[in-house]
Amino acid sequence: MRRQFIVPAESCARSAAEARRTVLRDLHDGVGPSLAAVALGLRSARQLLTSDPAGAARMLAVLEEEMHSAIDDIRSLVASENPASVTKHGLVGAVELFVAALRSRLHVAIDVVVLGEIPALPDAVSVAAYRIIREALTNVVTHADARTCQVRLWFDAELRVEVVDDGVGAAEVSTGVGLASMRQRASDLGGECRVEPGLGGGTRLAAALPLS
Repeated sequence: MRRQFIVPAESCARSAAEARRTVLRDLHDGVGPSLAAVALGLRSARQLLTSDPAGAARMLAVLEEEMHSAIDDIRSLVASENPASVTKHGLVGAVELFVAALRSRLHVAIDVVVLGEIPALPDAVSVAAYRIIREALTNVVTHADARTCQVRLWFDAELRVEVVDDGVGAAEVSTGVGLASMRQRASDLGGECRVEPGLGGGTRLAAALPLS
């Protein structure tokens, strides 16, 4: 006997809507920061054209590589795979590469600090942390008018992520699409993500991501 299964139309519509939200969130948190970094680099290269043509040429070569990386991220997104940078370099390595790209074209001192040993992470946790950190850093360089920023990662039963700056960006970030996306990524893992004023001014993003 052949069995027939009927899926309610409302269930299909909900699944399609959720899939669209996931794709849009990945575009916002993944490709968005990559293109923002490239735009900052293009501005710097334009400023170097008259004073340091060779430096401008070197920066344009780097930006070309970053565009190829962004294209790889789009392909990975379409194929439902992890970001190419995380797959190749791991979470910390991928974050350090993104920070290095921002450092080369901004007057913001950004440091990455890993406290203690971080165990092997499930892919979902690495990707969520990477997306959260990139979005937070994009907010810092876009809104915060900061001079310094520090990314901290450590593990104490959960992966802990902090992005702390000395700028003024908390008000602009607190109700944006980016914060909602970061919170949702943490919530999907059973964790949390919040943005609050820093102790000495500026803004502090803190995320806790369980491994199970």
